[in-house]
Amino acid sequence: MAPPVIYDALRLFLGAGTPRGIDRVDVCYARHLFHTWPGECHGLLPTPWGLRLYDRSWVLDRLGRLEALWHEQRGSGDDPVLAQVLRQLDGRDAAPGRGSRGTPAAIKPWKLRATGMALGLPAGRAAPPDSLYLNIGQLGWAAPWTARWLHQRPDVRPVFMLHDVIPIEHPHLVSRLGHLTHKRMVDTAARHAAGLIATTATAGESVLAALHARGRPAPPVVALPLPVAPVFLQPEPPDPGLAAHTYFLLCGAIEPRKNHLMLLRVWEELARRLGERTPRLIVAGAPARGGKPILQRLEGCSALRRYLIIATGLSSPALRRLMAQARAVLMPSLAEGFGLPIIEALTLGTPVLASNLPAHLEVGGDFAIYLDPGDVAGWVCEIDRLVKDRAYAEGLRRRTAAYQPTTAATYFPEIERFLERLGCDHPSNRGAQRPAQIVPAGRVTA
Repeated sequence: MAPPVIYDALRLFLGAGTPRGIDRVDVCYARHLFHTWPGECHGLLPTPWGLRLYDRSWVLDRLGRLEALWHEQRGSGDDPVLAQVLRQLDGRDAAPGRGSRGTPAAIKPWKLRATGMALGLPAGRAAPPDSLYLNIGQLGWAAPWTARWLHQRPDVRPVFMLHDVIPIEHPHLVSRLGHLTHKRMVDTAARHAAGLIATTATAGESVLAALHARGRPAPPVVALPLPVAPVFLQPEPPDPGLAAHTYFLLCGAIEPRKNHLMLLRVWEELARRLGERTPRLIVAGAPARGGKPILQRLEGCSALRRYLIIATGLSSPALRRLMAQARAVLMPSLAEGFGLPIIEALTLGTPVLASNLPAHLEVGGDFAIYLDPGDVAGWVCEIDRLVKDRAYAEGLRRRTAAYQPTTAATYFPEIERFLERLGCDHPSNRGAQRPAQIVPAGRVTA
């Protein structure tokens, strides 16, 4: 029998005000598990009454309300942030094209109020025996009190998705708080994890190294490329209005490691070369920790004001529409554990220019173009060619059309097998055969 699963819903119901890439993955996980997991399935949330459990019907109902709050079901034509971006592209609005402001990773208590609160059951007492606790959102478990219930219930086996250890490997790219928070998360994983989910082999190796550095035996690790969200599998019809403009798209939180300021230098050189033919750069994202100074630099660059558009608060359908018509999606990051915009863009047939990081190479394969994240001249040259050489740009689109993303249909059976094997490996199931290898062939394991 499948073990009971307790799914941590903190990121879903208390996280970002509008969905980021990892939020869409979180929704995919929750919908799949609460619809299809053959065993018991409960949601876990921190509340004023402590950590509480909620049943399937409550979680599925609130997921629907959450997606309505995010405007995920409405058409891109109804998105006010996209409408503002379109006005800027057409020259009808010179104001910054920014929607809602805020820090994507900040706790948003109003989301839980908007989706509806309930008393639930106390997690420490009500969790079914021998449950798997699954946390893929990577929010909350840096706070010691959120893991306290695991001390009370040693029969519960935690499974974490540790996205990366960038704040530990590259502390100069994050705030001091971000560095300390991530250290606590790794410590929590080292103490409690019965299994880990990695997004790439690159990230998995880094996570294992961080655990070994703490002198802890690493648990089984499965490394699987994340599935593309269903919204990007929906065909986006041609948009003559957007196609009339030459623009590039940069997606993700505004923070130092995303390398926005390098692109600012790229656009300064493009403006010098191309003059009126300079393409637009649409920055889709909100400032994370350490990102406000970068946002101020972007907004304060008067020489490039007409070429930079900042779009915060786009719904996923609106982002899909912009992404599908972009000349290319740009990912110049200095460090990444995955790179969701790469697979989202490639799924839509949009070319990608990405920094030559190991995780990007693993995710994009032969379908993206890779450049050194510090090579301003190289980025200028490639973007300039995409602007001027239509045959080259169309050739890239034809090559990208062959890309086949990982989808929920291929991803979740692997995750289910991993979770079921972890359940079989529980001390209470000593009679069950212990698998020789929990991780699918070719993946990372301890």
